[in-house]
Amino acid sequence: MFEKYFPTVIYLIILGFITWLSARRKDPKDFLYASHNMGWKPLTLSFFASLFSSYNVVVSITFSFLFGPYILIPYFGALGGFLAVYFLAKKYKDSVFREDFNNVIDFIKNKFDLKVANLLNLSLIVVLFLFITLQFFINNTLFSQFLGWNKYLSALFIGGIVFLYTNIGGLKADVFTDVFQGILMLIIVALVFMVDTSKITSETILPILSDKTILYGALSIAFAQFLLLIVQPELWQRVVASRSLKDLKIGIVLSWILLMIIWVPMTMIGLAARASGLAKDPSTIFYDILQTTAPGWFFPFLIVSLFAAFMSTLDSSLFAISSQLGKYGFLVKREETKPPTPSDERKTVKKIRVSMTIVLILALIGSLFFANFLKGVFGLISLMTVLAVALVMALLLKISSNETFIAILLSILAFIFAFFGGYITDEKPVTTLYPSFFIFGYILLQRIALKIYKLYAKTS
Repeated sequence: MFEKYFPTVIYLIILGFITWLSARRKDPKDFLYASHNMGWKPLTLSFFASLFSSYNVVVSITFSFLFGPYILIPYFGALGGFLAVYFLAKKYKDSVFREDFNNVIDFIKNKFDLKVANLLNLSLIVVLFLFITLQFFINNTLFSQFLGWNKYLSALFIGGIVFLYTNIGGLKADVFTDVFQGILMLIIVALVFMVDTSKITSETILPILSDKTILYGALSIAFAQFLLLIVQPELWQRVVASRSLKDLKIGIVLSWILLMIIWVPMTMIGLAARASGLAKDPSTIFYDILQTTAPGWFFPFLIVSLFAAFMSTLDSSLFAISSQLGKYGFLVKREETKPPTPSDERKTVKKIRVSMTIVLILALIGSLFFANFLKGVFGLISLMTVLAVALVMALLLKISSNETFIAILLSILAFIFAFFGGYITDEKPVTTLYPSFFIFGYILLQRIALKIYKLYAKTS
C-alpha cells in the first residue's frame, strides 16, 4: 500500500516546497501577477502545463480516437490562438504591460467601455466556473475508479491541495508549480508503449483520411481552439506574468513545440484503441485504456502524473476566476488612473482568497451532479468560441462599444438557443460553431448595412 502512494507523497512534499518559495516574500505583486517578471523558461512550461491538463489528456485521446491523424489540425489551431494572443499583447502593449493589468477584463475595459467589460466579465466567470466543475467531474471519476476512493473524498483531497497552494502563493505559485507539473505530466506519454500499436496499419488510417466528415470535424475543432485561446483568461494571466514581449514570444513557441511532441503519442494511443476495438464509447475511452493496458507497477507513477496534469489546469482556472471576482466582483467599476497602492493590492489579494474559497466549494458540489462529459466539453467550446468571434471582429472592424455590447449579448443568446435547443451535439463537432456562424453573419451584415446607409445619406 505504501509503495502505491509513495510517489504521490514525494510529489506533494515538493509541491509544498515550491509553494513556500513562491510565497515567502509575502509580496502582493507576486500573488497578483507574479511581479510581471517571468522569463521564457518558466513561461514555456507554464503555458504547456496549463493547456496539457488531465482534462486535455482525456480530450486529446478522445479526439485522436475520433479524428485519427487529423488530430494534428487542432494543434495548429492552438498555435494560431497562441500567436493571436501574442500579436494582441504586442499591439496593445501599453495597456497589457501596465502595472495594474491583472486579467483579460482589464484589456477589454481599456479597449471598449464598462458595459462591454461587465458583460464579458460575467460570461467568463460562468465559463470558468463550468470548466472547473467539469475538471472536478473528470478527475473525481478517474481517481475514484483507479484509487478506489469515494468520489467525495477524491474531490475534497484534490481540491483541498490546489486550494492551499493557490491560496497561499497566488499567480507566482501557479506558474512555478506548472513548471514542476509540466515535467511530471510527460509520464503520461509512456502509455503509448503499453497499448497495442501493431494494429495501426494503412487499413486503419486510410479510411479515416478519406472520410471528409472526420476532416471537417477536425477543422471545426481547430478553428474553435484558435478562437477560444484568444479569450482564455488563464492564457492571458501568463501574458500578465511575462517579463517582456520577447520572453512571451519564446515561451509561446517552445510550449507549442512541447505540445507537438505530445501529439504523436496521443494520436497513437487513440488510433490503437480504435484499431483494436479496445473502446467503443469515445466518452469513456481514457478509462477503458487504463483499465485494460496499464500494468500495476505503472499506476503509482501514472497517478502522480495525473495529479500534476489535473492541478496544473485547475489552479490556473481557479486563480483566473478568483482574480476577476476579487478585483471586480460581478460589476466592473471605473477605477482611478493612478497606480494601485500596496494597501489596495493587499485588499485585492484578500478578496481573491475569499472568492477562491467560495468558487471551490460550489464547483466541488456541482461536480458531483455533472452528467455528460462530451456534451459539456462541446458546450464550453461553443460558448468561448462565439465570444471570441464577437471580440475579434470588434477589434478588426473597429466597431463601437455599443455595437460590441450588442454583438456579445447576441452571441450569448445564440449559444443558449443552440445549446438548449439541441443544435449543439457531441456527435458533430461542427455544431459547436453554429452560434459563431450566426454572430459572424450578423456583424458582417450589420457593417454592410451601415455602410450602405451612410453612402445613401451622403448622396441624398
